[in-house]
Amino acid sequence: MSSFFADLHCHSVMFPFNQQQPTVWHEHMHPVYPSQGDFIKLAKGKIRVLFLSLYPVEQGFLTFNQAGLETGGITDALAHLVLNMPKKRADEIQSRKHNYFTDLLKEYDFLQRFADPYQKTIYLNLFKRKKFKFRIVSDFDELSSTLNLDSDLNPNPESDDTIAVILTIEGAHSLGMGQLNTLELDYSVLSAVLKENISTLKRLGPPGKEGFHCPFFISLSHHFWNQLGGHAVSLWKLLGKVFDQNTGINEDIKDLGKLVIDELLSKDNGKRILIDIAHMSVKVRQWFYYTYLPERENRTGEKIPVIVSHAGVNGFASLAESEMQGTPATIHEIADKLYEKSKKFNPWDCFQPDEEILIIHKSGGLIGLNLDERIMMGKEVLDAARKNARWKLPRVADVIWIEPLIEEILHIAGTIFSETRDDSVIWDNICIGSDFDGMITPIKAYNNAIKFPKLDKMIFEQLRKRINREQFLINKSDSEIREISDKILWKNALRFLKEHFSSRRNISVTSLITFLLLTIVF
Repeated sequence: MSSFFADLHCHSVMFPFNQQQPTVWHEHMHPVYPSQGDFIKLAKGKIRVLFLSLYPVEQGFLTFNQAGLETGGITDALAHLVLNMPKKRADEIQSRKHNYFTDLLKEYDFLQRFADPYQKTIYLNLFKRKKFKFRIVSDFDELSSTLNLDSDLNPNPESDDTIAVILTIEGAHSLGMGQLNTLELDYSVLSAVLKENISTLKRLGPPGKEGFHCPFFISLSHHFWNQLGGHAVSLWKLLGKVFDQNTGINEDIKDLGKLVIDELLSKDNGKRILIDIAHMSVKVRQWFYYTYLPERENRTGEKIPVIVSHAGVNGFASLAESEMQGTPATIHEIADKLYEKSKKFNPWDCFQPDEEILIIHKSGGLIGLNLDERIMMGKEVLDAARKNARWKLPRVADVIWIEPLIEEILHIAGTIFSETRDDSVIWDNICIGSDFDGMITPIKAYNNAIKFPKLDKMIFEQLRKRINREQFLINKSDSEIREISDKILWKNALRFLKEHFSSRRNISVTSLITFLLLTIVF
């Protein structure tokens, strides 16, 4: 069993920040949404590499236009019921003066206040307690020294009291877009705001260490219209009726979105921030893969890895085939009907078809598998899992609930194997991106970060059972299966960080030429 784990996507700050708790080390106890990935559970579950997703709550979650409810007392009450969010905080988000970027910086400041050297004493059981801390790391070298990694990326047991945090962001609305007060502003005003905010973001860090905490990646899209590009359907049934995703849904990239991606990936204004394609519409993803990235590579010579931090397999062959067709007014009904008829995988187009799996593989990117039960499986499989796991002993239920995740893993590996015929590379892009505390409904046997050791054990055992059934697993030894599960649970994430996570300001070709010319002149 692995001694530690990595999670590519987790919202560990969302509950304590939005509930205005006194510390980020808060364990949220709630009958509707108990916390899944708070720092206490992360520590107990041996998560030692955490891609922490900062997320300013979107105004769309607090204005229930579809249900005829705008801002006010009813929405405040619902926010308190679901999130335990104080009325003052709900009113702040609903305000026309609310600024997502300011909110993002406040969330970062809240997190930073409780980072190393702050320590939290945690009771591991009735008789044992231990002090833990987390450190926001600036690059792979700092991560390696924080965890005392050896040459094989294994941590030193003496460092098992520390969580290394890599900052990420969900939704480029975080840059100050898609707000009630920006929807009517023109391109010239908004482009200036975006450039300034991205520049500020790339300088993030404590005094004297500006830029050390520049986020590693950010998703362009999330649940609601952000003026940058289309988002995919992500809310179902009642949620799709209550919350208004219609504006901008399934649209193409916008000029402001092109600007944002250029500025984020640029090295002229600080460190490069990679793009997470989660929640992008199919049209935006097709533009990103087949127009933007090739043109950029021809221009700069850089190959950009593609990341989807919290994902699922949809079972389609291509992006075009998987794209759900409908108007903004009908698309949620179409999506719900499609899921009702689904079998093995969730067929929604916000998840990954084979074409996209291969794009990510060829780019050297990462696929973080989401632990939400609907994202992991189609309706037929989900209904069967719920029925078969009911009243079963935990050990039996553990096997039932791990099967859909194993099927996703094998599908990704099989898709890559069919293209490469090389079983040594087919596991290299798969990670866990739990989306804990992102308001998901996780598979019951693995419903919070404490369950990661059990998740690791079951992935290993279930892959080992298939050594005579899967072409690319035939005759694999236990040590080879262990290597595969280690890749999925932590090693792929660390190898990716080793290659792409650098705190040193990357000098662009333009900057280098300018420096050389100045040197010659003076």
